[in-house]
Amino acid sequence: MTQEVKKTTRKSVKGKGKKQKACWLSSGVCKIFIACLLLLVVLVTLAYLLYPFLTSFLEEGETFSTVEQPVEVVVKSEENVVIDVVEESMDAVVSIAVSQIDFTPGEGIVDSVSNIGSGFVVDPSGVIITNQHVVSQRDADYRIITNDGGEYEVIEILQDNVNDIALLKVEAENLASLSLGDSENLKPGQLVIAIGTPLGEYAGSVTTGVISGLNRSVTARSQGFWGVAKIYEDVIQTDAAVNPGNSGGPLLNSSGEVIGVNFATTAGADNISFALPVNFVARRLDEYRRYGKFLKPYLGIEYQMISENQARIYDDIVPGVLVRRVIPNTPAQDAGLQRLDVITEVEKEPIREAFANIIQDYEIGEEMRLTVWRDGEELELVAILDELDE
Repeated sequence: MTQEVKKTTRKSVKGKGKKQKACWLSSGVCKIFIACLLLLVVLVTLAYLLYPFLTSFLEEGETFSTVEQPVEVVVKSEENVVIDVVEESMDAVVSIAVSQIDFTPGEGIVDSVSNIGSGFVVDPSGVIITNQHVVSQRDADYRIITNDGGEYEVIEILQDNVNDIALLKVEAENLASLSLGDSENLKPGQLVIAIGTPLGEYAGSVTTGVISGLNRSVTARSQGFWGVAKIYEDVIQTDAAVNPGNSGGPLLNSSGEVIGVNFATTAGADNISFALPVNFVARRLDEYRRYGKFLKPYLGIEYQMISENQARIYDDIVPGVLVRRVIPNTPAQDAGLQRLDVITEVEKEPIREAFANIIQDYEIGEEMRLTVWRDGEELELVAILDELDE
């Protein structure tokens, strides 16, 4: 009896060990181990297969990195361009000041000088360009103040109120001066730099931006309730900040050449400012050097440009120059132009640019042949341009 019990006991123990081994093999730990082993095999296989591709990708990545590196240099180079232009141009940018006599309590009569605008030297002998509206008071005493604090009294002023350009002459020698560029060769997106005296206080202030648009038409109104509105055509739009006091300052390209004269900004909008194309200035400067004055061919109308899009919107109108007023005793009146006429052609050519520019291409006393639309009919008129006497 005793031996049988022992045998039975051994068999039971042996059977129990087999059950424990089977249980371990079927447990979750085993499954996880096998799964990890299979995953490792898969990863090793993928790495082996993808090794050539990864090597090529890394090589391309190194090349891409070397290509990207100069981008940082370009950005830095652009900053250096601005710095270089400013350093080379700053001494040629001036503040325009007006001298006024004031009665001050406790001080009596005070002769004060206030900065009212900006300008730039175009001739070392003392020729300065600014806006006409900056020096529009004919009985005022104006001065220019250079970057080093030098003051010069303005002894002569020539004004072009059509294009808002003024030429000032001072007695000076060896002034730093700027070169004029070509406003016909500008592109939107081009880097520009504006320098001036904003608010009449911060002389030599620099702002940068790009050319936002070309050939803009802008209506500007002079200050005061009865301010007169003037239309400027073919002007440059920029997002470089132009504030009161910047008027007359230069708009420069990346070569340090003047491409425009800052003259206006917008109220109630940011980053929209305007500059007069420098080619207007170049023409006036050439006339001053040749004749000692501005030559101003004169037709004698107040007008508004009508675009093709505007003509499609309104009835009984065609694209061209809408005559809003004919000034008495002028070439326009002598030629037979009437209010509400539309000048559609000049010399049988459609009008595709600013009408003021077209007039400026004529000599004083030259005939100007006009095609006019009036009440649905075309007329041919001839005007003999006179000289504008201001």
